[in-house]
Amino acid sequence: MEPATRLTQRRLQRDKDFTGDRLPTFRQVFLRHGLPGVTRAIFCLAIPSLQVAYAAGLEIGAAHSLRYGLTGTVIFAGLVAYAWSLDRAWDPKKISWVLYLGALSFWEEWVFRLALPQVFESWGASVILAAVISAAIFGAAHYFTLRWKWQWCFGAFLGGLALSRQMEVHQDLLLISAFHWIATYINTPRPPGTSGRANRST
Repeated sequence: MEPATRLTQRRLQRDKDFTGDRLPTFRQVFLRHGLPGVTRAIFCLAIPSLQVAYAAGLEIGAAHSLRYGLTGTVIFAGLVAYAWSLDRAWDPKKISWVLYLGALSFWEEWVFRLALPQVFESWGASVILAAVISAAIFGAAHYFTLRWKWQWCFGAFLGGLALSRQMEVHQDLLLISAFHWIATYINTPRPPGTSGRANRST
């Protein structure tokens, strides 16, 4: 492997440390990050008080389902076109990766921008403090599960704060998830273990 290629493949992940080695396959990424994430999302949905917040976050999308459906389709088509432009080739894995990141974005926004802040506020935290704590957990999760370098985790923390602000303003879970989807895909456009001129999936 050429040195330049090795560097681009480690753009996000750290070298081996106490959290383990790098995650070169989708299965490893899913088991360490995706599966725990969706488990948290389901657990939060099982709490009655959070079910109310979840329903409220989807109200706008439900009221404008056609518009949101078309917007989601356009975003998906745009990301798939971007995936093709990277290597000028189609690959089912690339399309699956787009869909996976869309689902990931939705359940992460549900947990970190709605569920956890609601819990912290119920414990007496202010809206701002709840958002900061949730964003800090969001960044830390990327450090331990995906083994991101600290600067990328700090970026995730800042992104979480920005998304919390948008959630507070718009109260629209689907809108915030769309922001997350686009940003996450642009940041990691290739599935783990794939190669390319600028492998950015790790």
